[in-house]
Amino acid sequence: MKTAERILVVATELFNERGERNVTASDIALELDISPGNLYYHYKGKDSILSAIFARFYWDVASALATPIIETGFLDADDVVERSWLFLTVVMESMFATRFFYLNQNDLMYRYPDIDRGMRRLMSLKRQMARQLASTLLGSVDIHAHPQRFDQVSDSMAMTLMFWLSFEQLMEASQKPQQVIHRAVLQVLSHCAPYLGDKQADFYAECELINARLLDDRPS
Repeated sequence: MKTAERILVVATELFNERGERNVTASDIALELDISPGNLYYHYKGKDSILSAIFARFYWDVASALATPIIETGFLDADDVVERSWLFLTVVMESMFATRFFYLNQNDLMYRYPDIDRGMRRLMSLKRQMARQLASTLLGSVDIHAHPQRFDQVSDSMAMTLMFWLSFEQLMEASQKPQQVIHRAVLQVLSHCAPYLGDKQADFYAECELINARLLDDRPS
């Protein structure tokens, strides 16, 4: 791995572990066992490193979110709940990999205009994606006759996705990464359950089975 890439990888790890505010360019160089001059040869300091990490993070998350919006029928499947679960897992994994952006959102958005614009665009994409997901999961349920109620459901799904990692941090939960990710997915999908009538219990049961199976299949 080239030095420029190693810098981004190690910086991301340190930002995730300690928080972006608590890491300096010198800390990154020390962790890499390179001189500050070597680091500055590749990036013009911490802000430059952060900008490069955000550009990659934005592309990964935005690409995942856009898939069901752009590709008609992406979520259509015999088992729509499991397909939706797997899709949301991919989104959450991309978010978790660079989670420091979500653990200190307001501060980062205040200090860096590019991050502010990018996070707002991601929020817009999450709302669009959540509407598509809710529409698919709820199918012909009567909620579609009440646009305001449907908007509330989809916005709640988007809001959960946007702020779940902060919630987990405040709860000081000690779960492993995959547990955090799948808890988030379950919470996002659960917003649809109250509108499924007689199918609500079956929906929850299926979600719990998917959750248990995927956690059992996770790498040791």
